[in-house]
Amino acid sequence: MLVSAVLDPAAFDSDYFDALYTIQAVDFLKGIQRNGLLIVDSENRLRDALVKQIKSLPIKPQQRLRSLIEELVLKKRSKRVIACFVSLNDTSSVSLLDLAYHLKTGTKADALIVGKKSLETLKSDRRFSECMVPLSEYRDSNFEKDRQQYENQFGPIDTLPKSEVEDIIIRSVRFSKWLRFYDPYIGRRKNTPDFQKGIKYILSLWNQPGSFASQQGVRSVEIFTCSHRDVQTHVQHQRITQKLIEPLTRRFPLPIHFSIKDDADGIFHARYLETQHAIIRVDRGFDLFKRNGEFRRNFFTLHKAESSHLRECRDLPNAAL
Repeated sequence: MLVSAVLDPAAFDSDYFDALYTIQAVDFLKGIQRNGLLIVDSENRLRDALVKQIKSLPIKPQQRLRSLIEELVLKKRSKRVIACFVSLNDTSSVSLLDLAYHLKTGTKADALIVGKKSLETLKSDRRFSECMVPLSEYRDSNFEKDRQQYENQFGPIDTLPKSEVEDIIIRSVRFSKWLRFYDPYIGRRKNTPDFQKGIKYILSLWNQPGSFASQQGVRSVEIFTCSHRDVQTHVQHQRITQKLIEPLTRRFPLPIHFSIKDDADGIFHARYLETQHAIIRVDRGFDLFKRNGEFRRNFFTLHKAESSHLRECRDLPNAAL
C-alpha cells in the first residue's frame, strides 16, 4: 500500500551532496516511485523549489536525480504527486520549511523529509518529532522500513487485526478524488447486499477526514460489473440499483455510477479497487464479510501494471437492458 511524505526542498541543497547522500536521495525518490506519494502545496511552491534545487546540483548527482524528478514531479498526470491545500492565511509569505511543516501536519502525511539545517531549526523551536526524517539517514529510517513493508503482499485479511485492515484501505484511498470498483459478479445472484456492505465499508473509510473528504463536488465513485447468461440484464440492473446504489447514495453524499458490461471474450475476471494513485487487487471481491461480521478469507495486493487492462474493461460495450 501507499506511504506519503512531504519534502522540504532544502534537503536537496548542493552543499549536502556527496556520494552517500546522493544514494540516500535516489533511494527516497525510487521508493516514492514504487509505492509512495509526494505531497506538495496546491500553489506548487515546494515543487518548483525542488526542481530548481535539482538543476543547481553538481553534474553527477544531477544526472542521477533529474530523470527521477522528471518522472515523478514534472510528468503530466503523475500518479505519485498530489497537490493539497494548506490552511495558512498567506502561503507566499511563509518560508518553504514552514510551508512543508504545515502541509505535513495538515495532511497527516507519514513523514517530513528534511536536510540537516532544517532539522536543527525544527529542533530549536520544538517542532521536531520522529516522523521528521533527515535525508542523510533515509535508508535507516522507520519511514523506509514501513514503505518496504507496505510494498509487500499482506497476509489474508481475516488473520489481521481490524485496525491493520483499515490502515491498508485508508492508505490506498485517502488522497484520491475518485474510486473505481471492478467485480464481474455483482448483481448476478441475490447476494448484492453483501457487496453493498463491503463497498460501504471502503467508502466509510474514504469518507473520514482527509485531504478531499470535506470538499464538495470533487469526489465520485464508479462500479463496473458484467452481464451473465444466467440472469437477465434488466433483472441484474434492478438488483444493483435497489440493493447497492440506492443504499449507498442514501449513506454517502457522492455521485455513484455503475455500468454492466458485455464481456463476450471473458477478459473481465479479477477484482480491483482503483484509485488515482494505486491499483489494489482484491482477490475474492468486495463481498468482504461473513454473516457474523468477521472478514472472509481475502487478499489485498498492490498491482502496478493493470491500468491498461482496467481501461480495456471500462471500454467494453454496455450490456443491453
